Order: sequence, then C-alpha cells, then structure tokens
Amino acid sequence: MNWGHQLKERITRNWREKIISLVLAFLFWFMIKAQDARNMPSYPMPPPARMPVPTSPAPSQLTPVIPPPVQLPSELEPMLSPPNALIPPARVPGTALSGTSGL
Repeated sequence: MNWGHQLKERITRNWREKIISLVLAFLFWFMIKAQDARNMPSYPMPPPARMPVPTSPAPSQLTPVIPPPVQLPSELEPMLSPPNALIPPARVPGTALSGTSGL
C-alpha cells in the first residue's frame, strides 16, 4: 500500500467519532471563550486608592474608656425563693438516695 491510501484509510476509519469529537471540541472552546469575554471588564481598572496616614493622635472623645471593675460584696446575700415554689426535702448526710442502683 502506498502512503496516500493509508492516509485516506486513517481519515475515513471511525469518521463519525472524529466528527463528533471535533464538534465537541469546538463547543467547549466556544463556551470557554464566551465565559472569558463575559468576565473581562470593558474598561481598565483604576489603581487602588491610598488612605492618608493620620499624623495627629485620635481626639479625646474617641479614645476608649475602660469602666472601673465592679466591687463584689464579701458575703453574698441569700436569695428568697417565691412562696409557691416546691422545695425538695433536705438530704441527711450518710443516707442513700432511693432508686439508685449503687453501681
């Protein structure tokens, strides 16, 4: 076989798959190009603005003020419970609770 016949056979063999792959490659290229063009700004971006550095200290009304610490009383006062609250009975030391499994 000569090289012309081999080239023709390689091109025509599986021609449907080759055409489908070319169409898909073109569609992917077109989609990527459209996405890139959509994200590209139509005008150049301005340079970032520089904030001036303050040379004077902050005014006194803007300085943070820390409140003085709260003084707690040395003894805490007991709180009274409301009159209709149920108070559980006091437990006597040395007695076990009823219903415990004792594990």
